[in-house]
Amino acid sequence: MSRKDTFIWILAAACLLSLFLFMGETHFNTRGEPREAVVALSMLKDGNWILPVNNGIDLAYKPPLFHWLIAAISTLTGEVTEYTSRMPSALALTFLILAGFSFYARRRDSETAFLMGLLTLTNFEVHRAGVNCRVDMLLAALMVLALYALYGWGERGLKGVPWGAVLCLSGAFLTKGPVGAVLPCIAFAVFLLLRGHRFWPLFFRLFGIGLLSCLLPLVWYVAA
Repeated sequence: MSRKDTFIWILAAACLLSLFLFMGETHFNTRGEPREAVVALSMLKDGNWILPVNNGIDLAYKPPLFHWLIAAISTLTGEVTEYTSRMPSALALTFLILAGFSFYARRRDSETAFLMGLLTLTNFEVHRAGVNCRVDMLLAALMVLALYALYGWGERGLKGVPWGAVLCLSGAFLTKGPVGAVLPCIAFAVFLLLRGHRFWPLFFRLFGIGLLSCLLPLVWYVAA
């Protein structure tokens, strides 16, 4: 086993031990967690996965990707619980850490990438978001993954379409609205402008990426 593979397995084990083992041991203790979980419960109870109604009264406050994931996982277990409701956040954080390790290992070295993974996992606010039934961890993971993909696109001279970035931006849009797609594009644009890229060609390229990332949310919006 290579040094890189060893680091990956250590990070995966650390995620398993710190995120998944005791995630369902505590009851919902904030107003936000049950508010998100009940949306998935309504999806499964009423069969309305497009525009669910909470307790027969309120429409969901956010786009449905996070709730779709809870409902899909809860379908496998037979019910919506604290554990299944927090699972999308834990999976998002785990994937973010492993993808980040791969990103930095290719551009720096395995030791730096491993340190990045440990620092991310042990950051208090990041870890807390990773074991909560809130949209924040999924949103953050998709936005960061989009930035990784956009960076790779920049390394290729902005040639072609970065479909990975488009998919992640679409997912972020479907998690918490337009900010999920707009903010990574703005951050990447500033990054490239500071490195001498011309404004208008860059603007039109990123505008096209932004439009593509709106297609999947538009399908949901029309259906809703």
